[in-house]
Amino acid sequence: MKKTGQKICLIILLIGGLIVFQQNFIEHRKRLLNTNPINYFVPSKVTGLVSLEFKGIVSDFLFLKLSTLLGDKIIKKEKFKQNQADFIYQAADIITDLDPWFWDAYLMADMVLAWDFKEIDLANKLLLKAKKYRTWDFKVPYYLGFNYFYFLQDNENGSKYLMEASKLPGSPEYLPALATRLSVYQNNYGPAIVFLMDLLKSTHASSSVIPLQKRLETLIILENLEKQVDKYEKLNKSLPTDLFDLVKKGFIDRIPDDPYGGKFILLPNKRVFTTSKMIDK
Repeated sequence: MKKTGQKICLIILLIGGLIVFQQNFIEHRKRLLNTNPINYFVPSKVTGLVSLEFKGIVSDFLFLKLSTLLGDKIIKKEKFKQNQADFIYQAADIITDLDPWFWDAYLMADMVLAWDFKEIDLANKLLLKAKKYRTWDFKVPYYLGFNYFYFLQDNENGSKYLMEASKLPGSPEYLPALATRLSVYQNNYGPAIVFLMDLLKSTHASSSVIPLQKRLETLIILENLEKQVDKYEKLNKSLPTDLFDLVKKGFIDRIPDDPYGGKFILLPNKRVFTTSKMIDK
């Protein structure tokens, strides 16, 4: 009887403790939800453990939850608050920890973070994570390149990632042209020339080879003219007035023809530019 009484007391204490714990947990959860910008996601270290072999399903569920939360705000025409960007990043990070190949989660986070919050670094951080796993997918470096070019005005990195994208299966045919044009705007012809040479080795369709060769020819001309301008400056201790000075001083035989039908001109910053912008006239 004594042992039975002790067991009953222990059960009563446990039930009482659970009731107190539950009340405290509910209060804590309410405070957490009130202070959290949108909602609450359990960290991926915890979610991953409890998901066991169902990580993909849990990832899908959390993505649906995030999509619903964001969609509800859009439907209600509620403006996003700046501190909500961290939540969206963390939520997408948790979702893609569970399923690192989940492109829709990366894409949605990139769209919201880049366009709505102008948090390009957070968007790019997620895309770089995607790049580790989706090694075959041209869309990942494509979006990275776009973010660098459009939002950060960084043509060099924009060109770098677009070049990567253009080498992956299924990439649009216009990417090599776009990547090399961005490289030109950054006055960095070397990588673009190497890129096109490498691309021509693996390209056999005449419809692709001819425009690539034309672009490569133009880049080589631009690079050579700028080298001659540098030589002129070192020898004469001044910049040439225009490209005709290079001809007069014997640095070049003549001003080359632009394969695209434009004209090569010397800019005040000693960069050589083509009026065609490498677009057929």
